[in-house]
Amino acid sequence: MKIDTLIRHIREAYRGIRKNSWMSFAAIGAVAVTLFIFGIFLIFTFNINFLTKELDKQVAIRVTLKDGLSADEEEKLTETIQKDPLVKTAEFVPKEKGLKDLKEQWGNNNKFLDALQDEDNPLPDMILVQPKDPNKTKELADELAKNTTQIEHVDYGEGVTDRLLRLSSVMRNIVLFFSLGLALLASFLISNTIKLTIIARRREIEIMRLVGASNWFIRWPFFFEGAFIGIIGSIVPIILLITFYFLFYDIVNDGEAYGLFKIMPVDQLSIRIAISTMLIGIAIGSLGSMISVRRFLKI
Repeated sequence: MKIDTLIRHIREAYRGIRKNSWMSFAAIGAVAVTLFIFGIFLIFTFNINFLTKELDKQVAIRVTLKDGLSADEEEKLTETIQKDPLVKTAEFVPKEKGLKDLKEQWGNNNKFLDALQDEDNPLPDMILVQPKDPNKTKELADELAKNTTQIEHVDYGEGVTDRLLRLSSVMRNIVLFFSLGLALLASFLISNTIKLTIIARRREIEIMRLVGASNWFIRWPFFFEGAFIGIIGSIVPIILLITFYFLFYDIVNDGEAYGLFKIMPVDQLSIRIAISTMLIGIAIGSLGSMISVRRFLKI
C-alpha cells in the first residue's frame, strides 16, 4: 500500500468517526468498559502466574534426618542426593543454622524463639533439596522417602502448590469466558457505528465500485475506523488500571502481608497491561468493523 493511499484511508476513517460522533462515542465507551473489566481479570491472572513461577523457584523438599547420624554419614547422604538426575541442589542444614535462619525470618515477632539456645534447639538436621523440574517434585520426594534408614520425614508442601495451580487454571477459564462475552458486546456496538458510516457513504462506495476500486480499497477506511475506536477506547482503561494497581501495590508492599506473598512489580505489569489492552482494543474494533463491512457491503 502506497503512503498516499494509506493517508487517504486514515483521513476517511477520521471523517467517519467525526460524522457519527454519538455512535462513535458509545462504541468507544463500550470498548473502554469492556477493556477495564477485562483488565481487572488480566491483572489477577498475571499475578497468579507470577506467584506460581515464584513458588516454582522456591520449591524445596525438606528432608528431615534421623537423630544419631554422624557428620560423615550426613555428608555422604547429601552427596548421594546431589548426584540424583532430578536434583538441582542439595544443601545440608544443621539444626543450629536452621534455628538461626528461623530467628532471622521472624525478627522481633517471636520472643519464644529468641529465648531458645542451641542446647534447647528442637529442630532436626535436614537437607534442603531443590528439584530441577518443579513438576517432578512429588516423584523426587517419593524417591527420597524410600530411604527409611537415614531419613525421618520428607515434606514439600504438596497441598499449597496443587491448590494454587488449580486456582490459576480456574481463573484463566473465567477470564476467557467473560472476555469473549464483553468483546462480542463491544464488537456489536462498533459494528453498528460502522454501519451508519457505510449508509452515509453508500453513494460514494457505489461510485468507487463503478470505477473499478478493489474490495480491500473500500474496506480499509472502515478497518482503520474500527481500529481507531479500539485504540481510543483503550487509553482510559490503561491509565485507570495502572493507577489502581500502583496504589494497591503500595498498600501490599507496606503491609505485613508482603512477607507472606509477592505480587508482580508495577513496572512489569504496566508494560504487559498497556500492550495487551491496546492490542485487544484494536482487535475488538477491527473485528466489529469487518463484521459490519461484510454484512452490509457484501464484500
